[in-house]
Amino acid sequence: MNFDRILTPLIIAIFILSGYQAYNLYAENGTPKEVSQTAGAEGTHPIPPSENTGIIPKAEGTVPLPVVESTALPAIELTALIHPKEGTFFIPVPPERKQELVGTDKCRRCHETQYVQWSQTIHAKWTKSFISPQKGKEEPKIGCESCHGPGSLHIKDPKEFLFITTYGPLSKDNGEEQNASCIKCHNKGSLYYWNNGVHRKTMTCTECHQVMKNGTTRNLLKMTSVREICYKCHAQKKSQTAHSPHLSQTGAQDETNISCSTCHSPHGSDTPGLLKASSVNENCYSCHADKRGPYLFDHLPVQENCLLCHEAHFSINRRLLKQREPYLCLECHTNLPVNILNTNIDAHDVLNPKSRFTYNRGCTNCHPMIHGSRHPSGARLQR
Repeated sequence: MNFDRILTPLIIAIFILSGYQAYNLYAENGTPKEVSQTAGAEGTHPIPPSENTGIIPKAEGTVPLPVVESTALPAIELTALIHPKEGTFFIPVPPERKQELVGTDKCRRCHETQYVQWSQTIHAKWTKSFISPQKGKEEPKIGCESCHGPGSLHIKDPKEFLFITTYGPLSKDNGEEQNASCIKCHNKGSLYYWNNGVHRKTMTCTECHQVMKNGTTRNLLKMTSVREICYKCHAQKKSQTAHSPHLSQTGAQDETNISCSTCHSPHGSDTPGLLKASSVNENCYSCHADKRGPYLFDHLPVQENCLLCHEAHFSINRRLLKQREPYLCLECHTNLPVNILNTNIDAHDVLNPKSRFTYNRGCTNCHPMIHGSRHPSGARLQR
């Protein structure tokens, strides 16, 4: 019973598909004879054409059209909407494409206030003689167009700021275009790593520096000190460094003392953490030279990395230790000898409050030369 219910609709569907296929073949070829030859199936009869069915003519594209003189269109010269700045779309074409230098004096006519402030900066006073003294051969000073680009089009249309390079958060230029004018000159020394630095990917030069006026005595900083600039993004370090012996003793206005840039290179570095030196230890040795060595007996963790025991920014423990004694030492020294003094008191029972050898539970009571010893008998870092 179930087989009949499936077989009957299947046969009907086969007949419908066969008829539909025969109709399509007839429509394509146009004659019943061709349909029967193409189908090739036994018992297949061509479908007679209806009254409104006629032979379909060939496509119009297969018949060449006669050439008519009036059909030729006149040549039209199309002007592409190209703007001097790449990547800018849907901008009306300026009447004059060629940009020319106009000189700082013409910029001064409209921007007198900005010119007075800028004239006091190192950029306005810079000449090539600063780095390579030459008698009577000094190059011209830096002008407005050294950073903003040629200003001829900007003078003709002052409201269109896309004709010049602008800076800041309201600029229509992207970060790469803004930084490009700075990198033209500042591409040596500590700025060598800028193109591959982490700050270059998310920041522009003007987020930390202001070129148009002297806000600080050095580096044209946008804030009063390097630390204030770093705290804008690294807010979690602000509360730590306020209690750090590295930075808490220096005033915020004093740029000559220790700051973030003393250890870190904000413009890029080939060392993790943007460190200035080639390693953490070399960075620390720049101030703590007495810990460099060489020693007769080295404390291996000290030679490997100072940060194994110390926190660079802040710690509640003395000497910026990561943990208090003896817990810090017990991270490595878990197999201490027992009864080394042949008494009933274990000198290394540092967690026993009754032991006279564990005053303040400090391992450095007996082993003070924790970084290394230069004494011939200092194998245990005791002298």
